[in-house]
Amino acid sequence: MRTAPAALGPPTRASVESAARELLHSGSWTKADIFLFAVPGSPIVVKDFSRKVAFIRLLGRLQIARECRAYEAIQGLDGVPRWLGRVDAHALALERLDGSLLQQHRKTERRHGLLAEMRTILDAIHERGVIHNDLRGKDNAFVRSDGRLVLLDFAGAFRFQPGSFWHRLLFERLVRVDEAAYLKWKTILAPEDLTPEEARFLRRFARFRRLWVFNPKGALRQS
Repeated sequence: MRTAPAALGPPTRASVESAARELLHSGSWTKADIFLFAVPGSPIVVKDFSRKVAFIRLLGRLQIARECRAYEAIQGLDGVPRWLGRVDAHALALERLDGSLLQQHRKTERRHGLLAEMRTILDAIHERGVIHNDLRGKDNAFVRSDGRLVLLDFAGAFRFQPGSFWHRLLFERLVRVDEAAYLKWKTILAPEDLTPEEARFLRRFARFRRLWVFNPKGALRQS
């Protein structure tokens, strides 16, 4: 990921509280509030749990720490938002992106190219030991105004140091979540290119997800 401009640096809690900002999204339950933070010439987005109740703030600290670890691992890569740093234990800052959701491009001529970009981005983050783990969410694949694909929201990401014990034990098993999500996007953008082997993988993965207590409606929902 590209590093933040040296003159800007990560915002602090004091600067966040004192600057003009716009609430973009009020997170429900365990979700962060999302603010547009007015930095002249370079507006940024702040994901913030500080206004939540005490229990959710505690969960938010863990989520912010987890997401920051993922961003640390994928700095310098194209296809992910520029991470500007951790505001404090309850918040982090990212670049503001302009564009549209990937699903809005499902009938455009660029859909095959965007799918290929997704494959390249996933391979790059996997090489650094990061699994996105929530790419099925349609809000998490975004096309910038310059036409480049970006994967958003690494709050649920797993990070394993390549070559470590946990990487050897768990990575190849858990990465299947990302692979199934990629194939789900393939069924949306280029269903004619889905191979019989890929279709079988999706069916097996769908059966597995139906066993997951937090996903009672099953896998690969298109709604």
